[in-house]
Amino acid sequence: MLKKWMICLAIFSLSGTAVADDSAEFEAFLQQQDTEFDIFQTQRQQEFETFVKRWQEAEQAYREKVASQWDDPELSGKTRLVQYSDDLKQRTVVDYEANTITVELNQDQADTDIQQVVAQQLNQLGNATVAETASQDPVLINARVAIDSRSQNQVPHRKLVPGLAGTEQQALRNVKITRDGGKVKATVQMTGRNTQEKIEEILPVVQQNAKKWGVPPALILAIVHTESSFNPLARSHIPAFGLMQIVPVSAGKDVSKELYGSQRLLSPDYLYDPEKNIQAGSVYLYLLLNRYFKNVVQGESRFYMAVSAYNTGPGNVARAMSNTTRLSAASNAANQLSPTEVYQRLQQNLPAQETRNYLTKVTKRYAQYQTHLESQP
Repeated sequence: MLKKWMICLAIFSLSGTAVADDSAEFEAFLQQQDTEFDIFQTQRQQEFETFVKRWQEAEQAYREKVASQWDDPELSGKTRLVQYSDDLKQRTVVDYEANTITVELNQDQADTDIQQVVAQQLNQLGNATVAETASQDPVLINARVAIDSRSQNQVPHRKLVPGLAGTEQQALRNVKITRDGGKVKATVQMTGRNTQEKIEEILPVVQQNAKKWGVPPALILAIVHTESSFNPLARSHIPAFGLMQIVPVSAGKDVSKELYGSQRLLSPDYLYDPEKNIQAGSVYLYLLLNRYFKNVVQGESRFYMAVSAYNTGPGNVARAMSNTTRLSAASNAANQLSPTEVYQRLQQNLPAQETRNYLTKVTKRYAQYQTHLESQP
């Protein structure tokens, strides 16, 4: 009996040794996984930083090149698409906010010659697609970085300036020509490009994403209007891209993780796709409303905080509400106030005047679009 007990004890001891070995091996495995994840995160962060650096360098290099021919080397922005001829002697500006197209020459010419140049530009713009125009952008070309192939999507064949084709002659009747210091500028009003038509172009994809992500369609439209004036190739110095001005290295991280399960770089090509951009903006609004500020009880208060955060980030909103970057503290502070008081506190404490103006504009436009959509059959 004692012998059997000793045998069992020996077996148990061997088994314990095996368990200990397995445990040590598992701990080593977990440690390796943590190390690999840290390396992955570092590489991903370096990818984001490399993208920003290359973009800013490419933009500055092109601005300096343009400055060799122009005293005011304007590049594309949020509401203005700016293109130069290969020799840089001609500049075309599509102003989506003012609904104008301006052709500038840095050498004077006769009116008849100028009108011919304008006619050619109008025809070219009327037939150009978003994809074609983006692919020819010198800054975008020179700022290329290695990106996840799943982030690369062909931009649909949407027109760059819808409704322009076929209206060139009508536009030319009202061309305004001005001269200044040897330069000549011709400006035409884009006919048929009122806000209603701009809305109709993107409304189906707006409604689709509004339904999927539980975000009011009027809010998506108000953000598009305020961010880009419906310019599909909008960009800022940050850089941010597209209709809803998604910043790849901030909002883009959260959006890609929600959509694809991990953070990845949403490239300019990706964000210049109107469908992808509206999807990304809708996802970010969903995250702001239903994750970052989910503990804010009053929906109207949550709206004001989410709109502000879309412009300046959740941390700055939290600081404006509670003098700390903790979202829980910001939510608690908001829950002690009425929606009107939340709005007033944001207007008083948000660090940038730009964000305070942004909150005012989006709130006003949201109400306008809400009324507009409710009036539709």
